[in-house]
Amino acid sequence: DAAILISLIVLILVVSFRSFRIAFIIASVAGLAVGLGPASVWYFGYPFGFMAILGTMGLMGLAVNDSIVVMAGIRADPDASRGDVVAIVNVVNSCTRHVLSTTFTTIAGFLPLILSGGDFWPPLAITIAGGVGGATLLALYFVPAAYVIMRPRNRITSNMSEHMT
Repeated sequence: DAAILISLIVLILVVSFRSFRIAFIIASVAGLAVGLGPASVWYFGYPFGFMAILGTMGLMGLAVNDSIVVMAGIRADPDASRGDVVAIVNVVNSCTRHVLSTTFTTIAGFLPLILSGGDFWPPLAITIAGGVGGATLLALYFVPAAYVIMRPRNRITSNMSEHMT
């Protein structure tokens, strides 16, 4: 069941962006986000159980959403989509407001569950709220860097040399 779901998600990403590379970058963010939630639960001293696992799955979705916002911005800009580093920085700067607003509203939305105490809801809320902060960094730093690294070398080199002269 999980293999079918993951295959469908990857297929949707490939079809949406028309690129296996971009689907791989976004899927990598989801994979990297898996460790962020449990790390948050551990840091705050809560047990890792079913609710934390459920929160980790939700966190992966939020991480993918932030990454899609950044990647769509890069792909929409002609210079950034060709690998122009300055254009990518400008696009990421313009996406930062959207990504940060979803991050802050998500964290604020889970604060009542975190502050209520107990052993049931806080692990879920801490997993998502704590992990989404790290997922935001992945979206804003890892996604553009991975995009530049995964571009064909001749395009990156020519665009970088234009800005260095």
